[in-house]
Amino acid sequence: MQEFVATSFKPHRNGLNQVLGELEQEIMEVLWKREDAIVRDVFIELKKKRKIAYTTVMTVMGRLANKGILQKTPKKNSYLYKPVYSKNDFEKCISREVIKGILGNYTQAAVTSFIDVLTEIDPKQIEYLSNLIEEKKKEIKKGDRR
Repeated sequence: MQEFVATSFKPHRNGLNQVLGELEQEIMEVLWKREDAIVRDVFIELKKKRKIAYTTVMTVMGRLANKGILQKTPKKNSYLYKPVYSKNDFEKCISREVIKGILGNYTQAAVTSFIDVLTEIDPKQIEYLSNLIEEKKKEIKKGDRR
């Protein structure tokens, strides 16, 4: 499966709005709940919460398919759209991409900052991180013996 490549990351925004536009995120939330849908289904769902045009929903869903986030399959006189990733897998993909980008340019500073911020946010996670590092070190050593 091809990984989604975010073309921009906006750290000042929350959640998936850091890589998706507001409408893109709303559409994805509908599709993650439904698993698949045609444009009309998504439009009806979004229309309950906001004023929106059918053609706008259709255009954005087409763009999400072009970005590789949605799979688009012909169905009678329309298309059936299905998320390529589960929400959890999409979040992992985004996190991994952002971390690779930061570590590629600022390895030591990024790791130090990550630990500092993690300590501020949730000090209990430092123990989890320490255990995870120990497990990875063991995996690396096992790989060296082969």
